[in-house]
Amino acid sequence: MIPIAYALMAAGLVCFASMGIVHKLGDRLHAQPLGIAMIAMATASLVSLISSIFLQGDAIRTIPLSAVLLALPFGASAAIALWLFQRGLRYGHIATSWLLINLSAGIPTALSIVVYREPLTLRKMLIFVLVVVSLLLLWWDRRGQAKENS
Repeated sequence: MIPIAYALMAAGLVCFASMGIVHKLGDRLHAQPLGIAMIAMATASLVSLISSIFLQGDAIRTIPLSAVLLALPFGASAAIALWLFQRGLRYGHIATSWLLINLSAGIPTALSIVVYREPLTLRKMLIFVLVVVSLLLLWWDRRGQAKENS
């Protein structure tokens, strides 16, 4: 029997992988990106709350207020990122939007290195180099498309 944590992890992976496809389909059907983002975030919040109640029982009642106050702006930021992802699909390829939404992890990483003096490991340096390479490749692709269209 598969433990429930593995089943939930697999379901999350499938949902995350299908998100781009669903958003591209929504864009083609002229759905409202902000509405899609809000429904996705509300559904994720509800599923998370229900699973927390059933899987963690009493632990959910002891969540500190500071954690809730911290979760609210980050949840709003995630909703805005999802909306921007949907808007980005209208102006570029899905790979571009995926790259930009995944680059959002670089901002807190860079801030933690600068503000909290977190050590800059070889892994983090490699990730930053790959981010720069990704941006350069996106720029190069856009430049090539602009030349083809003119």
